[in-house]
Amino acid sequence: MKSFIDIEKRLGGKLYQGEGDIIIPGGMETPLTYRRTEQGIPDLLVTYTFSKVDSLVHSIDYEWDMINFDRTKKKQPLNVQKAFIKKYQSLADQISTKHGNSEKKGELSDLTKIDLKAGLKRSDEWKPNDSSSVSLYAVFSNYSEEKENIKIQPTNRIWLYVTKVKKPTNPELSAKSIQAAKKSYDQFILKLRAGELENAKAFISPQIRSQVTQTVFDQFKTTIKPEAFRVYTESLQQVNGVDYLMIQYAYESASEDPKEVIRVLFDKENLIIGIQPRTMK
Repeated sequence: MKSFIDIEKRLGGKLYQGEGDIIIPGGMETPLTYRRTEQGIPDLLVTYTFSKVDSLVHSIDYEWDMINFDRTKKKQPLNVQKAFIKKYQSLADQISTKHGNSEKKGELSDLTKIDLKAGLKRSDEWKPNDSSSVSLYAVFSNYSEEKENIKIQPTNRIWLYVTKVKKPTNPELSAKSIQAAKKSYDQFILKLRAGELENAKAFISPQIRSQVTQTVFDQFKTTIKPEAFRVYTESLQQVNGVDYLMIQYAYESASEDPKEVIRVLFDKENLIIGIQPRTMK
């Protein structure tokens, strides 16, 4: 970790303490976040997560997000969004030069999408080797809507996540795995009901974490009733050739054969990698 602290000093990074609780993954030290000055876009926040035993860095989270320094979530002028896009393209080019072509989804060329509900989005993913992963994601939207319990607000952010990848292990249907997964789900629901997006992300797999925007979070929140849950079924579910632990949750007040369930897929770290409310027929 010392070498990264030296890098931050060289780049002018200053230790930064944000609002809200800090979620510390098991076996990790309290993450360190640095703020670096930017021009034309929000300052960069860099968060290092490192092990408690040997201080080895497990992941680095880079975030350029308006909401970090301006909670009003207001619309942004086009020149700011163009600066965001230029930054994203520069990052993607730099990473591709080092690690080769990415697995790319979306485009940032059609600026008219900025004013539409889905917004302008792009994501890139690199897998340099079997032990590391690099994910880059951006969303730019000036769309806002407030209707009943749904509130959609402008979002402008770039997120870059570099992490170590553990060797894959087969998921289990053991009581221990189910209990660990249930703990992740319970904590996620607790943060969801409190409206704490950033804290809720600690219980979401890094593979989909960048896709959980404030809009997605708020929309999902409206589908959850203020009731306790019980485990309805457990099984292994294969998706695109990969096995995941799947737990279906029913509300405590539901009958033995519930009409509504929450289907949740968990990765091998027992973090949520997929979640879907379903109506049973």
